[in-house]
Amino acid sequence: MDINRGTTHLLSIKDSIRILPGALGKLAKDWKVPTKKDHFPHYFWNESIPSTLSYVGDLPPYTCFEPKRTSETDYQEMIQEFRNPSWSFLNVSRDYILRDCIALYEILLRFFNTLNDKFPINPLTVLSAPSAAFKIWRTTQLPLLQKEESLSVFDFSNSKADTLFRKSYCGGIVDVYRPHLRDTTGYYYDINSLYPTAMIKPMPVGMPKTIDSYLYSDSFFGFIEATVTSSPDEYIGLLPIKYEGKLICPKGTFRGLFFSESLGPNGHRSQGPGFYQRNYIIGKREELNFALQNGYKIDKIHHLYSFQRGVNCFRDLIEKLNTMKIEAQLNDQPTIRNVAKLLMNSMYGRFGMHIHATQFSIIPQNQIADYTKVFNILSQIDFGNFSLIHYNLNSSPLVGDPSFTKLIKRFNKQIPSRTNVAIASAVTAYSRMIINQYKLTALSQGLKIYYSDTDSLVVDGVLPSHLLDNAELGKLKLEHKIKEGIFVMPKVYYLLTSDNKEVLKCKGYPGKLTHSDYLSLLKGETLQELQVNKWQRSLKDSNVQIKRNQPYYLRFIFNKRQQVIENGKWVNTTPLIFTE
Repeated sequence: MDINRGTTHLLSIKDSIRILPGALGKLAKDWKVPTKKDHFPHYFWNESIPSTLSYVGDLPPYTCFEPKRTSETDYQEMIQEFRNPSWSFLNVSRDYILRDCIALYEILLRFFNTLNDKFPINPLTVLSAPSAAFKIWRTTQLPLLQKEESLSVFDFSNSKADTLFRKSYCGGIVDVYRPHLRDTTGYYYDINSLYPTAMIKPMPVGMPKTIDSYLYSDSFFGFIEATVTSSPDEYIGLLPIKYEGKLICPKGTFRGLFFSESLGPNGHRSQGPGFYQRNYIIGKREELNFALQNGYKIDKIHHLYSFQRGVNCFRDLIEKLNTMKIEAQLNDQPTIRNVAKLLMNSMYGRFGMHIHATQFSIIPQNQIADYTKVFNILSQIDFGNFSLIHYNLNSSPLVGDPSFTKLIKRFNKQIPSRTNVAIASAVTAYSRMIINQYKLTALSQGLKIYYSDTDSLVVDGVLPSHLLDNAELGKLKLEHKIKEGIFVMPKVYYLLTSDNKEVLKCKGYPGKLTHSDYLSLLKGETLQELQVNKWQRSLKDSNVQIKRNQPYYLRFIFNKRQQVIENGKWVNTTPLIFTE
């Protein structure tokens, strides 16, 4: 947010969570700074604001604390701490806020110093993790691509190319395959640094060229808009499409825009005797070609968009960062390890950023008239003699006055640019191929797949040992051995590990579900007796409200795959079937 006086820029306010995403308490632990986040009873209320602020007495009850931040053990320690002197709301509030500020300062200082030591950039000029990663790429990796391969990466932001190739930009696949693992041992595997692994592969660079389908050749590399048909017995679904607001991997016949390379003379490749015996870390195969090698075929090519192949678009930088991360872990240097990990995982997202050409500013109300001559005021909240405005540029702004020109230049300077969604799309396509290859390997070993997230999968047996390594890019590491797994919906599951620890996941609900809750959801029932605490903020009214014990309904929704019911019981799934 910018604060201006007329055309003079006074102050910029940046949100630290853009620089280092994550909860402050976890960041303080991960970065091992001296000051740790303290505990505070956010739900404490003593009948009125004055009596709450002036409260001095016993420590508020445990129900006033957030259980995810304060354990019962933590609470018992605080009881001993505040026996003498008594607990004071104002004193504790001041200490709590001060410790937050100090901890955040220590974390940011370590982050900025490490960036400054390791890379030739000024860290204060990049105030988000993706921007830092992007600037490092531009200063260290892009020159190599230009020098060694004579290739360029073009800015697609706010262009027709961005609109076109954003159709192919799909995220990770999260699917339930089988709902209930029991009476056998399950294995929960994670892929090491999935997106950085994908970034080592060749990327689509240069300016895209539209070519007619009859001019297709074996040297093709880019994106194909095509109608494809899967094999009738396809189980996983290897090609994603966006359908009714969700990302699905159907079977049957459907149309999409896919990242691909040359296909061969017949538009597809036979499976052959080595159908499942393939490289586990995908080499020179792109997503459509990967599907064609596994039983899909092309019915019709609608459009071809050819790119140049950038072999070293990210490779050297990712390998350098990964080496930095491993060495820092071995040498007990958590700050360097965290910086390397953050940069590796943040880099590709900057290329896929969807640019919104709008800004927020606090300006004197007597400047509103000038702003309306240049900008569309989308919303306005008044604070005395100042206003917080949300605005964008007029399609034909008045530029005769030099002051208006200055406003426009400052506005455009604040809008991010230099994006390339084609590269981001290729990264996510490679990532899906890597996880899908592990799924195919599991099926070839006679294993059942129960659940898969973007970079993890749950199966009912051990995968081959040569695929496992706790550090190597793209290899698997075993996270959990499972005695029971209940997989209800994407991001909603229950695990009971071999050492009798429960792992609970329920996207959207901040509380904890019970084992019986997950079983009820599995039967298609709605959980109706849940409660949540809701925080509501209002800039207009200048307040934050906490509404406690609000009713929350958790409904069973399963619409990305087709359930298979046997004897009235859900036992398996298949991809949704499309017939274009």
